[in-house]
Amino acid sequence: MRIYDLYEGKDYQIVPTLDRIERAVSYLSFKPSYISLQIGGTNGKGSTCAFAQNILKHHGYKVGWFVSPHLFEERERWRINGEKISEERLSEYVKELKGVFERFELTYFEACTLVALLYFEEEGVDFAVFEVGMGGRWDATKVCQPEVCVITNVQRDHTKWLGKDCESRAVEKLGIYKRGKPLVLGSMRYPLYTKALELCDIRDLWVAGIDFFSAGRVEGTRTILDFYQDEKVELRNAELGLWGKYQIDNASLAIRAVGLLIDLKEEPLKKALRDTRWEGRMEVLREKPLLLLDGAHNPDGVARVVKEVKRHFGSLTPVFTALRDKEWELSLSYLRELSERVYLVPLKHHRGEDLTKLYEKAKEMGFREVLFLDSAEQVLEIKEDLLVLGSLYLVGEVKESLEKSRMI
Repeated sequence: MRIYDLYEGKDYQIVPTLDRIERAVSYLSFKPSYISLQIGGTNGKGSTCAFAQNILKHHGYKVGWFVSPHLFEERERWRINGEKISEERLSEYVKELKGVFERFELTYFEACTLVALLYFEEEGVDFAVFEVGMGGRWDATKVCQPEVCVITNVQRDHTKWLGKDCESRAVEKLGIYKRGKPLVLGSMRYPLYTKALELCDIRDLWVAGIDFFSAGRVEGTRTILDFYQDEKVELRNAELGLWGKYQIDNASLAIRAVGLLIDLKEEPLKKALRDTRWEGRMEVLREKPLLLLDGAHNPDGVARVVKEVKRHFGSLTPVFTALRDKEWELSLSYLRELSERVYLVPLKHHRGEDLTKLYEKAKEMGFREVLFLDSAEQVLEIKEDLLVLGSLYLVGEVKESLEKSRMI
């Protein structure tokens, strides 16, 4: 049994509050004995989590890792040293906690967070890495009582709930900050840094480009961190396991954050960076013809992927879809820089956008060919170089289709 089985078909409105999850935690008399690291931001937080948990693991610690959303299997949300929770263990939690979920009317994400808290405690992890679901101020992961928090960046996403202007979104994301605890920022640019100076104690801030520095490059399929430096760590020529120039920023954030928790050593640090994997992020699923997947689902994320793809691969034909509540029009416009053709594919998710709307907007934007696919499975049948993006759910469906085809 999955947690999703309890929530399938139910339409929960997002109500900004921590009351439900805090009352559930109090009811269970839960207090973590592990140290938590909480990572938020618009883009890059998943990759930063991946680097952070791997750095801790390679230094000999037992590490819990809570992420969202999952690609094609709910168990992906809860991992210990990279290994997913077993189906049996998850089913046990669902049965044991069903009454708690209902008593406190927890949302799906809150229920998942509660399972993470308990699972990591019962497994005796030393550290736990929590990825923020949305925003920060009202995000359920705040109950993990983080020792260090990270905000990667502030860009356009979830504007319906976080605010249409960038300052409002910055304030929401800075809501994870707790006075007296370190807050690591991935940018010294407006509005994140400027708002942090207003709302936080400057003594708690660790800011990229001010308090720690890094540079790197992409060579073919290799991403290299040429150097990283803070007041304690100096690292040179470290290869990263995740592809793309922006992964240099994510790796640097992870190094700085984990370095505030433990003493870092060069060899395990380099090995951790090199061995880090994170599905659905600039992931090559097939080389000839190229099938490249990325979970970018907001305009800034899509623009960043397009820039990397143009630089290293030239022209690829995009396969695109979107959720209704995303600003997909701007995302779609960036894809026009890659090709005059685009494939549109429906999502199985109930919030998937109507393909007719996607088609009409694509034609408006000057795509000469707008082609329909019946499902994600058909992506595997196309014999040309492709870039699949627009939704993590689409990435998950394509990967699931590939796994099924290998089993036949």
